Amino acid sequence: MPQIKGGYWGKIAWVNLTTKKVSIKTFDNAFARKWLGGIGLSIKLIWDWVPRYSNPLGPRNLLVFATGAYQASTLPGSGRWTAAAHSPLTGYCGESNAGGHGGPRLKRAGFDAVAITGRAKKPVYIYLNNGNVEIKDATSYWGMTSTDTVEAIKKDLGNKNLSIAAIGPAGENLVRYANIANDSHGFFGRTGMGAVMGSKNLKALAIHGTLTPPIADKNGLSKLWEDEILPKVNAAPFTKENAEHGMAAAVVPREDNGLLPMKNWAQDTWKEGAKKIGAPRYTEVLKIQRWPCEYCIMGCHRRITAEGYPNRTGGPEYETLAMIGSNLLIDDLKAIVEANELCNLLGIDTIEVGAVLGWAFESYEKGYIKKEDTGGVELKWGSGEALIEMVKKIAYRRDIGDLLAEGLPACASKYPETKPWAVYNMNMGVAAHDPRAFFAEVVTTIASPRGSCHIHGFAEAIEVGATLPELGYDKQMDRFEVVGKGEVGAVYQDVQQFWNSLVWCFFYFFSNVALSDQAKLLNKITGWDVTPQEARKIGERIINLQHAFNLRMGLVPERDHRAPERMLIPHKEGGAPGKVPPYEYIIKEYYRTREWTEKGIPTRKKLLELGLEEAAKEIHGY
Repeated sequence: MPQIKGGYWGKIAWVNLTTKKVSIKTFDNAFARKWLGGIGLSIKLIWDWVPRYSNPLGPRNLLVFATGAYQASTLPGSGRWTAAAHSPLTGYCGESNAGGHGGPRLKRAGFDAVAITGRAKKPVYIYLNNGNVEIKDATSYWGMTSTDTVEAIKKDLGNKNLSIAAIGPAGENLVRYANIANDSHGFFGRTGMGAVMGSKNLKALAIHGTLTPPIADKNGLSKLWEDEILPKVNAAPFTKENAEHGMAAAVVPREDNGLLPMKNWAQDTWKEGAKKIGAPRYTEVLKIQRWPCEYCIMGCHRRITAEGYPNRTGGPEYETLAMIGSNLLIDDLKAIVEANELCNLLGIDTIEVGAVLGWAFESYEKGYIKKEDTGGVELKWGSGEALIEMVKKIAYRRDIGDLLAEGLPACASKYPETKPWAVYNMNMGVAAHDPRAFFAEVVTTIASPRGSCHIHGFAEAIEVGATLPELGYDKQMDRFEVVGKGEVGAVYQDVQQFWNSLVWCFFYFFSNVALSDQAKLLNKITGWDVTPQEARKIGERIINLQHAFNLRMGLVPERDHRAPERMLIPHKEGGAPGKVPPYEYIIKEYYRTREWTEKGIPTRKKLLELGLEEAAKEIHGY
């Protein structure tokens, strides 16, 4: 087995909750370079383990928590890790990327990843401690909020320095978009990973690590960062703005350019509302302090210190302010903060709940949902009270909350007439980036491997000047330009899955950290010689295997890579009036760039080129 020089232990803790068996599986340098870590390592394990059409909430599902090479370092932006499984929300590849402290701590505990299968007979948590793995009783924590669980486990183990990833009641109740709270301010939000934990009777992971991961060239890594890259980061306007306001700084500008969702994506402008919930008012009223992830110099997570506001978990960021704020026409900042806190404590993805409630509010307005369905709650636009009550009902599956907990496809199925305003793709709600305002968002909106998404190929970046000159994309594109948007959608998707497998915070890309910088840092950590071109190829391999997994689970690209009906209606005014991207043209261009067929199927030649022989055999029969 080729020796791994740095970045990895080459160890995966494999936990079977049914048999209570723990084993350590190893991998070599070639595997590490092929899959990196994060979502790359995760999808490889999931592909090998999860059979066709299996139940995401069944014991056969495999839940993977994975780090990458960067977590062996102390680089800013490396305080992240990935959770992945077969998604109970979408039925396809499920993955989420979280900050906090768990990723670096897992690496320091002696493992690159934890893979969990089976189902415990009673509630348990997994304790990883400097190379040891224990399955411990969690009966007394069942029913607790995520933060109460964090505090209770720390107290019971007598260790305040633990990193803990925990679910709340929503995960226990199998809400299909339940999240996992990581140290109370980082969240594995999307695709329902919290429900997977709940289905396994797994309440939490507790991690303690003091080991020193290997670095191939520690001095060279430090010199590269301090001399070449850190000065660029510090000079970037984004770094200063993100440190001062976090992502609340995006609300007003994105209302101005038409990207912000308003009234379930149907309203054109909301200028005064955006000012009430965005920066600088957000920062001033809430008396914000930074709450950084491990090693971060920006600290975009927000700690609220204003009197009278909840502050046990991280304050709302852009996606939350948009999806449960502007999307519901709620400009009451305190109501948004309280609802965000409830979502974090009870364990609900704020993006998905905003999408589901957008449908519910509109269905109530149009008479399809009645007051008796909601337990007396009036779902009126702008009602913070309704938002807060519905979050509780969804978490505990009360009244219509039981239906809403199943996600938008189930809602539209029960009320077929409401399908035109059920804004989702691949069974997941659209995140707060309107492709009618930035045409490069088409690919991430309707052809992301995890369902509609904004951070798995953020090609919108090239429309605001964040280019990839190493790959030949060195010029900013007009946001309403059509030709080339499918191509850059594919390229940025590949690059972002490379980043998501390092695992590294995407925000540093906007602080002048180039793809070539990322490759150089990776090489100092590992001793490799990865080029930007190989970096893209690694991401391309990961995307293709995720897509192959989705095909295994029933994805039909011709049917599923389609825009929601609401997204076909142009705005009349605001930042993008009269604009609707030609979705079909852009997706066809995306397929051609990927070397897939016109029906969205990877060719055998492409799969073999990427070293995906098993996927080629499954899809093409030989």
